[in-house]
Amino acid sequence: MAVTAAMAAYALVAGATAYSAYSSIQSGKQANLNAEAQSDQAKLDADTAASAAVVQADRIRRLARNQVSEANASLAASGVEVGAGTALNINEEITGNAEEDAALTIFNGRNQASRLNTDASNYKLAGSQAKAAGYSQAIGTVLQSGAQAGMAWKASAAGRNGTVAPAGGNG
Repeated sequence: MAVTAAMAAYALVAGATAYSAYSSIQSGKQANLNAEAQSDQAKLDADTAASAAVVQADRIRRLARNQVSEANASLAASGVEVGAGTALNINEEITGNAEEDAALTIFNGRNQASRLNTDASNYKLAGSQAKAAGYSQAIGTVLQSGAQAGMAWKASAAGRNGTVAPAGGNG
């Protein structure tokens, strides 16, 4: 009867150990999946930021062309020669300022994309580390349970299972 109870206890310990190990592995896998999803989103955000910067730069350039056209029309209406002198300087200044704004917009978009791509790499690394930690925890659980079961068996085999050490701690 005692052997059957001991075997049942060992079976329960083995079952609890297996469940704990499985749970640790699944937790690590889920953390990895979450991190990969964050990584994918950061990559998409990086692509969006870079594309938005290009679109905004094109918009700035288009607005500059419209502004140059309006300036030329105003100057021509007042009798100024459009292709020379002050009119030419005005056009060059409008175009130069717009091109500077467009370049800065693209530069900022690329910087933002670069930061987001770095975030994506960091998310992926964190996911890999979480997955590895889950496996390590599972192995630790199995080893710890095995050691505890071994110590319990050794104590049982020595006839000390369920006994109390005498005063002074020598048993």
